[in-house]
Amino acid sequence: MRVCTYVAIVNELARIEVDGIQLFYRVKGEGPSVLLIHGLGGDIRGWEFQEDNLSKHFTLLMPELRGHGRSEGPDAPVVTAEMFAKDIAVFLKKLGYDDVHVVGQSMGGVIAQQFTLDFPEHVKKLVLIDTAPKITEETIDEVYSWREAQVEGGQEAYHLAATKSTYSEEFIENNRELIDYLLNREDLVNEEGVLAAGLGLTSFDVTDRLSEIQIETLIIHGEGDRIIDYSLGKILHDEIPNSKLVSFPNCGHSPTVEKRETLGQILIDFLR
Repeated sequence: MRVCTYVAIVNELARIEVDGIQLFYRVKGEGPSVLLIHGLGGDIRGWEFQEDNLSKHFTLLMPELRGHGRSEGPDAPVVTAEMFAKDIAVFLKKLGYDDVHVVGQSMGGVIAQQFTLDFPEHVKKLVLIDTAPKITEETIDEVYSWREAQVEGGQEAYHLAATKSTYSEEFIENNRELIDYLLNREDLVNEEGVLAAGLGLTSFDVTDRLSEIQIETLIIHGEGDRIIDYSLGKILHDEIPNSKLVSFPNCGHSPTVEKRETLGQILIDFLR
């Protein structure tokens, strides 16, 4: 599957004002609408390995969250999951979408849960990829270790530490060219936006509300995830009544990359 670059798609991005903030987004494909929510520090490139295949079956709505990618950052020092969910609700309303399938990875999955709880009438099916109903101290420690690496070795050390946390050792070893590409695409990271979102995540915990999610839900998790432990994916499955769990052995935090072709077909089968 080809690797596209952000330069190639940047001219296709549109912008929309949400709560006084300019959000950038991309719409691609035809068919039932699917909202794709990227993770912390990411942008719409987080879906580049799925978008070509998915867009043959669905209309993909890919926003860049506030403080991420090219979207404007928040004035507030902390951005919570509730704030992101409200942004999504306004975004969909302004574009004229009443209900959508929702797919979120990592922090995107946190936002997807919050959006489903706050605006259940707008969600048809839900997909949660390597995410959690709460942010644990272990997750915070793992992410903070990247900052420690940055202090000691600079930005390159930060990205290298994050990469080692995100992907399995086997995948890194066998995909050097792809890893180099992923390491070199951090040009749009908004450190203030990431910090504000990261601080907001520390208070996220909807464990006691998961039973309120009544829609059909697919939970996908890498069993070797070092950022969000696989046990947290199992909690989602145990507590969300109408849910199915698909796990990938020997896969880290990002099956969207490590298991990209298999994952794409799983999403098509579930959402279609």
